[in-house]
Amino acid sequence: MKAASTPSHLLTFRTQGRLYACDLLWVHEILRQPGVTEVNCAPPEVLGLIHLRGQILTALDLDRRLGHPPAPKPPSARCIVFKTAGELARLTTPPADADRAGNDLVGILVDSIGDILTTTQDLLPPPNDSLSKLDTACFAGVLARPEGLVALLNIGHLLSPSALAAT
Repeated sequence: MKAASTPSHLLTFRTQGRLYACDLLWVHEILRQPGVTEVNCAPPEVLGLIHLRGQILTALDLDRRLGHPPAPKPPSARCIVFKTAGELARLTTPPADADRAGNDLVGILVDSIGDILTTTQDLLPPPNDSLSKLDTACFAGVLARPEGLVALLNIGHLLSPSALAAT
């Protein structure tokens, strides 16, 4: 059984050897070696705050957000900064889950950035909830690629203020 079709342009990235992708329409920018300031009493998936040209963004640990154990980030780590609800609303064709976006800048720290894929390949369904402790609502599906399976993230759910408050 096939899930939905993929967005046409995907950004790939890795963390702890796992290959992920997100809809490129969500991406605001990618930061090199961001300085993260830890915040006391923050939820475990919040690494801290990043000062970005006069704005403050929340930096999330993708591994913890998905339910994986945390690991130190390598010096090559990057932060993928995602668009806010206002930025997504101005797009001619916003991503499917754009209605879940918040008004604050949020980014995820990843080990490395991969390629931009252009694909019309159908998605395989995401993993079943009963198979793991992962937050499977964060997954839109899986792509089979020559370099391995690529987990397509549902960025709207991953970053939604209500989903973050529930973790």
